[in-house]
Amino acid sequence: MTDNAAKRAAVAQAFARAVFTALAPEGRLQTESAIAAMARMAGTYYFRSFGYAAMQLEPGQAVLSDEANTKGPELMHLAHEVLARLGVKLEDARVRAALKHKADRHTPRLGFAYTQPRVERAFAPVKDAHGLSNVEAGKAAACAVALLIHNSRDELDPAVAFGLATYGFIEGTKTAPWPVEPVTE
Repeated sequence: MTDNAAKRAAVAQAFARAVFTALAPEGRLQTESAIAAMARMAGTYYFRSFGYAAMQLEPGQAVLSDEANTKGPELMHLAHEVLARLGVKLEDARVRAALKHKADRHTPRLGFAYTQPRVERAFAPVKDAHGLSNVEAGKAAACAVALLIHNSRDELDPAVAFGLATYGFIEGTKTAPWPVEPVTE
């Protein structure tokens, strides 16, 4: 394992723990919400790398861009690759079916507007401690998505989970994020 891969794996594990702390500090977090929030955050980090900071974008505004269309799939491929290394085999037909027939019972309960600022605030100390760029943090979050899918494979079909992650990656790369307020405690 290269130093970069080892660093990404350590950050991914820290991100996976932090998503639960940020969204369910005293209780259980719906698996679908955890996976979607992590995937959205990976996409959000990529979005922040696209250079739209100077534009007057409203949080939650859809932003369609060539960058999202070309860079966003990197997150899906990385998560897929990590899952394969973890022994989770995703059949393309099952993933396509999960994307096409997303069942209401698998809809994340927590939306983008709720999760993104909370998760990003929880991830900030990890991102800063490792000196990660937004792209590097996005890749680490995509690896964390794979860890969450792997660790929840007994309760949620990995094809369904990967379908949720795919939607999250797209949503994150194509949605203007909310600003992250510093923690004041």
